[in-house]
Amino acid sequence: MTRILNVNLKRFMGTKYERIAKTLALWAILLFALKSSGVRIEISPTVIWLTTTVLTIGGFIQVLSSDDTIDSLYGQIMLPENPLEFHFAFFLSVALYTLFTKVGLLLVVYVAVSEFQVLTIIGAILLFFVSGIVTYLLDFHTDKKVTKYRYVKHTRSNFALYLLRYLLNNKKYLANTAALWAFGSVFAIVAGKSAPSDFLPIGFALMCLNTPLGILLSSDRALYRQIKLLPRQFNGVLLPYALFLVIINMIACSVYLIVWKIVVGNFSLIVLLCAVNFSIISAGLTVMLEIKVPLLGWKVESDLWHHPRKYIVPGIMIFLAILLVILMGGF
Repeated sequence: MTRILNVNLKRFMGTKYERIAKTLALWAILLFALKSSGVRIEISPTVIWLTTTVLTIGGFIQVLSSDDTIDSLYGQIMLPENPLEFHFAFFLSVALYTLFTKVGLLLVVYVAVSEFQVLTIIGAILLFFVSGIVTYLLDFHTDKKVTKYRYVKHTRSNFALYLLRYLLNNKKYLANTAALWAFGSVFAIVAGKSAPSDFLPIGFALMCLNTPLGILLSSDRALYRQIKLLPRQFNGVLLPYALFLVIINMIACSVYLIVWKIVVGNFSLIVLLCAVNFSIISAGLTVMLEIKVPLLGWKVESDLWHHPRKYIVPGIMIFLAILLVILMGGF
């Protein structure tokens, strides 16, 4: 059991477990920064529990559905390990990885900006393990799906169809997108009760943080190499990819605005124009990064989801949102 645990923890956390130290340092910095800023938000325990459950389910699906995880399991299941001990060790490694990369960050932010309640933390931890166990039992598998949509022509409609089918064929991408929309709904509820409508652009920036859709080319290195050899890349690949992201971003912003309207009330028409602009700018920057600065040196596919590059576009969008809020007199 120890052997399986060590093998997988080194895959997820680095050969010397260096990701653990980096994550703890990030948590400490974030906790200190948020505490020092004086930002206080009243967050309901139900919101924390629901978000914890969604993040846990999404994290487990992401790892268990990854092709590199399945490739690693091929060799591990041949080892002379007790089946029960094998699954316990593998589940524990996935749970620790999900805790360090997703749920832990949520709890740190909660402790930093809201009134600390022990029962809320205990409930979140219990839901983390329960939802993790259920997801593991339902989604653990060692068979790899065959990619059906590898061949890409340089016609615009062909690549747009490929993107749609690729998204539908990767349930973890859909789960992450649904989680983002759920987060937008929660953020609209929380921010709508404690901030004026001038702060709406902040939500638009956050709703553009769709990591899996921003690494579609990096996650499929064979596809990226094929695209680089195609003629007319702009019309055949980049434009439909950007339009695809624009549509997804606009749907996310729409969910955010609908919940805001229900909770807070009406907003000006200029807000809709702002949402469209944020969706277009974010999509354009994402596609530019993917084609100019792809992430091709990854060893574990899940590393793509936590690479610092993912924060470049949201960082730019949040900066623009804050600047817009200042111009609107929000700060």
